[in-house]
Amino acid sequence: MQTNLKNSIPKEIQIYIEECLEKVEKENNIKILYACESGSRAWGFGSPDSDYDVRFLFIHKKDKYLSVNYPLDSIDKFYDNDVDLSAWEIKKALSLLVKSNATPFEWLQSPIIYRKNEEFRNELWELSKQYFSAKTLIFHYLGIAKGMLSKIEDNQISIKKYFYILRPVLAAYYIKTRNEAAPMEFKFLVNNLQNKEEKGIKTAIKKLWQEKLIAKEGDKIEIPIFIHSFIENKISECGIYASNLKRETKNIEPLNEFFRNLL
Repeated sequence: MQTNLKNSIPKEIQIYIEECLEKVEKENNIKILYACESGSRAWGFGSPDSDYDVRFLFIHKKDKYLSVNYPLDSIDKFYDNDVDLSAWEIKKALSLLVKSNATPFEWLQSPIIYRKNEEFRNELWELSKQYFSAKTLIFHYLGIAKGMLSKIEDNQISIKKYFYILRPVLAAYYIKTRNEAAPMEFKFLVNNLQNKEEKGIKTAIKKLWQEKLIAKEGDKIEIPIFIHSFIENKISECGIYASNLKRETKNIEPLNEFFRNLL
């Protein structure tokens, strides 16, 4: 479930990001398999002054994996133009996918792609479905939301941080209702509110969303009572639902085969 939001990124920034990716690739002697935008711009509610959160997966040459020292498994770089680069080595990403880590599910659904090997992305996406765990992912998103709730002071919070509460709650609710990985884009999470009794909250969220799109990163809002009540109810509802789910042991061999084929 993806749309194309790449045109929302200025052309000069796209060119600069590609230059950064090429530089990181050469400096570390790696091959980038997939690179995308994450964070608020990819979610669909970036502010005019939001950073560019570039995320990518990379692989080393085969000899690196046959050496005594374990190769570099992550990269974090900050560049001009508010470009924040962060990456995982593919073996690390696959080991976390076994645990149903949310990050691979999100990156692979990004609507803003900077480097894309269609075959790699599609194969990994289909493979990821075998490691989906509703219990793990719901608790992950609820944990983020609960952590951000502590940022509320005097019944106020920055609108940016409030969406960092709202989005994971909607993601947890999506998983509960659909039993599949939550989409990265906020619009799909909002459109999941389909029941008649959810019409009012859907309208309220869309209105707040429009405010977010023109707000600066630090702009504060009063806690919207109607939306906040919905958030609290869904945190409780989804938490109870996930608590009653069983954990399953996953077979790692398909991921081993996928990794060997990449080499």
